[in-house]
Amino acid sequence: MSQLKPTTTLIEPPTFVLRRPGGWLASLRKMWAVLGITLASRLAYVGELVIRTLFMVLILYTFTQLWHTTNRSQDVVAATGFSIAQLIWYLAFTEAITMSATRINQEVDREVKSGDIAYRLARPLPYPLYHLGATLGERLLRFGINLVVGGAVALVFVGPVELSPLGVLAGLSTALLGFVVDFVWSFAISLLSFWVEDTDGLHLLYSRALMILGGLLIPLDAYPAWLQNITRALPFQYLVYQPARLFVQGDAAVWVDVLLRQALLVGVGLVPMLLLYHYGLRRVSTQGG
Repeated sequence: MSQLKPTTTLIEPPTFVLRRPGGWLASLRKMWAVLGITLASRLAYVGELVIRTLFMVLILYTFTQLWHTTNRSQDVVAATGFSIAQLIWYLAFTEAITMSATRINQEVDREVKSGDIAYRLARPLPYPLYHLGATLGERLLRFGINLVVGGAVALVFVGPVELSPLGVLAGLSTALLGFVVDFVWSFAISLLSFWVEDTDGLHLLYSRALMILGGLLIPLDAYPAWLQNITRALPFQYLVYQPARLFVQGDAAVWVDVLLRQALLVGVGLVPMLLLYHYGLRRVSTQGG
């Protein structure tokens, strides 16, 4: 009696070339559906997300005291370009951005190591778009909760600040596009898991660079001149500092410039991401019988 022998089949990397009219539109609709499903599923755990914002309360309180103390010996407005109240609202916005980040690398690492990525590739939605939808769905919910709580805390600690409709729209729109920029570059780093055992260390370096060089706790205007020159030459400011600054101060010309630069960062980031995706999938194989 003959026996069937297992065969090894290489999974061909999915191409992003449209094979039929409306192919991209169909993929985007599916990505939007993933976003909606993720958002709905996370709504069941809103209480847990709210509890996580307690750390933000401590941060905002600490920096409120810090800036008041600093203002006694140095003019904070002259040093930073922000009033103390604006600094706290700026910090509430940057914390909302940073605390909303998801750990995409852990999911990709797990799927590559366990082989679950083969199941993802079989679905009628490109692997990167699936993760983009899931990431944005979760991140939008986290960001919204963090911003509401951070704004309430800032209101209690320093009172209201004058937020223009233009500034709010500019801050929210650049924060949203910044999420896409962050996903593209984070996902590219995560795809290195096809070649390395663990990408946690690489993501740690990336996140720390984003915090320090992106202006998480202190606006870039307060940095020494030499460090400002470095940070303004790097892209991290467009993910944290610029959206928060636009939210607090608002500037139509800067808004347009930031959106254009963020769009450029998405385009530039897609090159290494798609290359790593293409060559990484060549390392994926399945066993069948």
